[in-house]
Amino acid sequence: MTGLRSVAGLLLVTAALAACSGDPDLDLTVRTSVAGGDIAVEYTLANRSATPMVVYDGGWTDPERPGWSRGPVEVSVREDGVIELSKRIIHPCQTPDTSDCGGVRVPTVRIRGSVLEPGARRSDSLRVPLQVEPDHPASAQRTPIPLSGRTVVFCVGFTEVTGDDPPAAGGLYPPASPQTVVCGEPLQVP
Repeated sequence: MTGLRSVAGLLLVTAALAACSGDPDLDLTVRTSVAGGDIAVEYTLANRSATPMVVYDGGWTDPERPGWSRGPVEVSVREDGVIELSKRIIHPCQTPDTSDCGGVRVPTVRIRGSVLEPGARRSDSLRVPLQVEPDHPASAQRTPIPLSGRTVVFCVGFTEVTGDDPPAAGGLYPPASPQTVVCGEPLQVP
């Protein structure tokens, strides 16, 4: 390995998920590495099913608060200590107890999603600094944590398009939308 920081932890993984209805599957190929002062993630999604998929990949917005947005990458500290970098529904307002969102109320936030047609592929990349402030859980917010020496994983959320769950007008989906999550292999950051 040359340049330990730029190539350390290079991982290639293909994760295929089969959801229950219609047996759709979405392949996720992830390449994760440490590059300079960042975690670099390059990924490709491939819809191997005969059904369109909605991929929750655009971050959060709130139609009732013009100009407000968050994401598209969420940083979460899992209960097992793994740091999850994700493009998926993972938001405190998606549960009935929305106390992290100012009390129990119907959330107005929406996540942006895009349709991935059958047989289609999409690639994207992202970078996250080696020092982050997690979005979740609320108890970890505003507490910078270094990723060096930690395990990180990249995940994407999606759902199959059905008659009961069609694509949303404008590509905005409520936090209680159905979701299947696929993740790459964890990376131990040097």
